[in-house]
Amino acid sequence: MRLHLLFLALSICACGSGSSDDAATGDDANQTEGASIQFLSGFSTRVSGSLAARKPVRIEYALDRLPDCRGNVGGGGPGWSITGYASENGGKPTTFEVTSLSDDGKDRVAKPATITPSQGGDIAVWFEVTSAFGCHKYDSAFGQNYHFGVAGAEPVAGATITFDKNGEPKQDGALKAGGKVKIRYSQDRLTQCVRTQMGNPVWTITGFAQLDREKPITFDTGRPKGSDRETIDALVDVPHEGDLALWFQTTSLGGCMQYDSKNGANYKFHVDR
Repeated sequence: MRLHLLFLALSICACGSGSSDDAATGDDANQTEGASIQFLSGFSTRVSGSLAARKPVRIEYALDRLPDCRGNVGGGGPGWSITGYASENGGKPTTFEVTSLSDDGKDRVAKPATITPSQGGDIAVWFEVTSAFGCHKYDSAFGQNYHFGVAGAEPVAGATITFDKNGEPKQDGALKAGGKVKIRYSQDRLTQCVRTQMGNPVWTITGFAQLDREKPITFDTGRPKGSDRETIDALVDVPHEGDLALWFQTTSLGGCMQYDSKNGANYKFHVDR
């Protein structure tokens, strides 16, 4: 089991990097179809229209939500930028830019971006400011990320692995190379780091999946619901035969951390040809 450090500067980053078909992303300041999401000053969010698979979604981001990491490089140009991330059903995140250079080249201004979900289900969005000087901070709702429901068909998973509140996980269906597995993890299974702030959850549970000895991928297991969290299904690719290891980590604002990893052995499942 590897330890994965999460940054707790402005918020914890819960960045999914599982494996499902990526949402298409791009820049489109003149989009007229589909829905729009505005991430406004004061950390409020406004959604217009309904998100649906294969329909464009316009993203507008207020740059004062991430005011840190500012600074110029040689020549007076800005040495910082803000990047958005989008993850579908816990899958590999795609990136998009929400800034552009000002007309005089001395600053950055907000620029609408467009993402196009490729599938129905859940899409998570978060943002990161970075600078040429090594600074970076996240806007991710204290690691929860911003989740939105997307209408449309979800990818088919050949197997489902369910982690209930207690006990060993249950597998339904066969894990087959080249397919997907749906992972459902009860948010009541790891409760040591449950914390709230101003009525909002500031704790999260991240899943880890490792096929054979390849680099582990991460995925979201839940999303905020009032002052609590609710479970969401994650879809993870299993591209080839081998042994799949799963484990989970909860973290909260303030540095609390706890693992569900079968005492470090991780939960093991076999992927057939």
